[in-house]
Amino acid sequence: IRSVNCVIIGRDSRLSIRFVSYCDRIGDMTDQTSSTSPPRGRPRSPQSREAILRATSALIREEGYSQLSIEAIAARAGVGKQTIYRWWPSKGAVAVEAFLAELTTRFPMEESGEDFRTEVTGAISRAAEQWSDPEFGPYVAALTCAALHDPAVADALYQHVVGPSRAGHREWMTRAQAAGEVRADIDVDLAIDLMYAPIWFRLLTRTVPLSDLDPVALSDAVLRAIQPPPGESIGA
Repeated sequence: IRSVNCVIIGRDSRLSIRFVSYCDRIGDMTDQTSSTSPPRGRPRSPQSREAILRATSALIREEGYSQLSIEAIAARAGVGKQTIYRWWPSKGAVAVEAFLAELTTRFPMEESGEDFRTEVTGAISRAAEQWSDPEFGPYVAALTCAALHDPAVADALYQHVVGPSRAGHREWMTRAQAAGEVRADIDVDLAIDLMYAPIWFRLLTRTVPLSDLDPVALSDAVLRAIQPPPGESIGA
């Protein structure tokens, strides 16, 4: 199984999140009954694969996931429909792999020895920056909404994105709690939710522009909520 390391929650190599690329687990995403079956036909052409993923991303941005079809992807990529069906079982499978391909380029692995406050601020800032990007935010929102109606998309996103990301965040937050950086009485999942809920709310509801969000102000609010009270030594 091939994996791609992406850092969303900080730049320390300890915080690397392991995302498993769908292209090496083609059966797992949509149909558990066929998860042990190897891909049929010829090996993937890297050029055709890239063209298909680019076409899928572009179509979702332009028309939304609900209007996406294998026929449209094939026409935009300049390949036959059977080429797509040979490698992916559904449009949802293609969409999630296209999302993963872009996600891994937007959150590259970097290393540093930053402290907890800086890591929190950096994580929130990076998420806000990427999600407010007009070329990427609507794409994230479209797939998130698609997951509400398409179990295959929901399962694939959880298996390859949400699940690994949440596990990495939980490990990171638990380690910070053990070090005294996070209050012992706070649930780590709630602490993680506090970091990203305002970003997701603005992205999905559009009631307040996400671009107006101040990541530093949000980080300060989160840290005030989850860190020990003033006067209680951190790490004690």
